[in-house]
Amino acid sequence: MEPEQDWCLNCGAAAPGRLGERPGWRAASTVIALALLLVLGAVGAGYAALTDDSQPKQTASAPAAAPPAAAQVAPPAATTQPPAATTQPPATATTPAKPKPLPKVKTPTAGATPGAPITPTPTTSTPATNTGTGTGTGTGTTGTGTGTNTGTTGTGTTTTPADTAPKPIELNGDAGTVYDPFKRVKDSGETTRALDGDPSTSWYVDPTVPTQVAVGYVVDLGKLQGVRQINLQTPTPGFRVEVYATDETTPPPDILDTRWSHIKDVSDVGAKDDGKQKIVLGAGTSKYRNVLLWFTQPPTDGPRLRIAELELLG
Repeated sequence: MEPEQDWCLNCGAAAPGRLGERPGWRAASTVIALALLLVLGAVGAGYAALTDDSQPKQTASAPAAAPPAAAQVAPPAATTQPPAATTQPPATATTPAKPKPLPKVKTPTAGATPGAPITPTPTTSTPATNTGTGTGTGTGTTGTGTGTNTGTTGTGTTTTPADTAPKPIELNGDAGTVYDPFKRVKDSGETTRALDGDPSTSWYVDPTVPTQVAVGYVVDLGKLQGVRQINLQTPTPGFRVEVYATDETTPPPDILDTRWSHIKDVSDVGAKDDGKQKIVLGAGTSKYRNVLLWFTQPPTDGPRLRIAELELLG
């Protein structure tokens, strides 16, 4: 070492007699010793802490490790327990459900508020009968027995269907006149006899040309009316008639006048029903004032043509 050098730079040894001369060596030694003690205490505390932490982990890991072992051993137990759990729910479900008390509730609640569904029961509607009085004997809730019973069945209004059949048209006694535009009438009887309602009397006409009558009988309806049917009765059947009608107040002077409406033709009048003939004209929707029977062929037994009864229906 060099003069005045306190420490060896290679080995770190102090020069002889230098340590005792240093006034701070003891203090430094004390500090170092205390520092070592503190370090040792810290190390010991740390070690203790580590050991404490390791032990809980081992205990915690032990239960954690235990479940797998228990899981390995307990699978059968776990499988057996679920059925027990499944059996328990039905037992608990049956306990709160208690459907048996419900019929008991229906019986006492006949007069209670919740007995509304019981009110429409057939037991109350069965004894209900029509209004009336009666006597009889019987037993049972339904009341079976024999006896007499009189009661009111009730009254109601029944609507009768409207009569759609044709109805006779009221005519004046002088409503019928001879229609002779071609002057073919040789002789003629009273026109009122065809409308008097007496089959024993009749209107007749003798034409100038026996094979072709060309004479008519016109009826004034008094107002515009629909004609649906003509009923005719004759003692001289077999003639031919054509039916015309007009809405004019006065009949047109010629059968060929366009104001006449041709409605229907009928041959062999009265030949099939003892002189009676029904001529259906239609629904009667068209309104007419005058109706004409135009005779074109004579009867089977001769030229004279008779009309005993004539009725128009609307």
